[in-house]
Amino acid sequence: MSPPQAAAAVGEQACPQCQAGPQTERIAAEVQEQIDRALADHEQWEERTGWKLTCVLTRHAALHTQLTEAQAKTVGTAIESLTLHLKRISGTLALVPSRPDRYEQIVLWEKPSWEIFRGVMESLYTPRQLGESWTAAKSLSSYDHVVTPHLYETPETIRHRPPSVGPVFLAARRQIELATRRRAPLWLSHGFAAYGDHVVHKLNRWYMVYYSDQAPPVADWLAEARQLAVSRKLRSWPQTTARELRDWKPADYFQTMAMVAFLLESDPAKFADFVRRVAAGQLDAGALEDAYQAPPEKLELNFSRWLIARR
Repeated sequence: MSPPQAAAAVGEQACPQCQAGPQTERIAAEVQEQIDRALADHEQWEERTGWKLTCVLTRHAALHTQLTEAQAKTVGTAIESLTLHLKRISGTLALVPSRPDRYEQIVLWEKPSWEIFRGVMESLYTPRQLGESWTAAKSLSSYDHVVTPHLYETPETIRHRPPSVGPVFLAARRQIELATRRRAPLWLSHGFAAYGDHVVHKLNRWYMVYYSDQAPPVADWLAEARQLAVSRKLRSWPQTTARELRDWKPADYFQTMAMVAFLLESDPAKFADFVRRVAAGQLDAGALEDAYQAPPEKLELNFSRWLIARR
């Protein structure tokens, strides 16, 4: 997968009145610098690990991976599809704030590499920098580290899901975290990440879970949420947004993703305003009411109608 062309960013980042002369050159130069820094980071990861890694660059992410070139290309294409969708539906770059020199993922092959890479991370970061979930993540297959998210795949996992599923989920989650200055509540953060997975793959296969026996199924979560609406089993929005991950059941996964889909797709401009308000420190309930100019009861009613109307 060829690196993104720096000049292509001009049309995304400058208005028609500004796309001439020095402004055009400045934007292209800035993007080229981002690409160069991402490639330099790739060389650093090869030095740190002693591995020959494949590098895939998109407009908004860098991927350093042990996957084959063909597999890596599918992952890069999937992430690019995600960010293009978010830009297209919102008409703005506000929902895709990451850049390839500031957002990277490490995608490894099999658990031994995962364990070696954890050792590399421990040599680079203090326990505090690694995060409070670092020790618990040892038994998992992914860790959304604030600087270097990483995960691993195996021959078994890619028989059941494309290798792009985890990276897309993590990339979508990072977009909303950055857009809200890391103030996104759980329902928004996870719902947006699941929405990204659904947009790209049409099914939901990746999730965060507190208790493994409460994990949601592999399914079309929008369709599952529609069934909840038809049978009048949706929770109230205040109930849903207040629930913690340890309390989540499959229905919470379905509903939170569907809420994000509704908010974004029914009125992208208001969703962008909502995100800005959360980023500014406003609590999500008030931000929703102010951005959409509607009380929770009205939003819930419109949400249910929107879901039921979907086919």
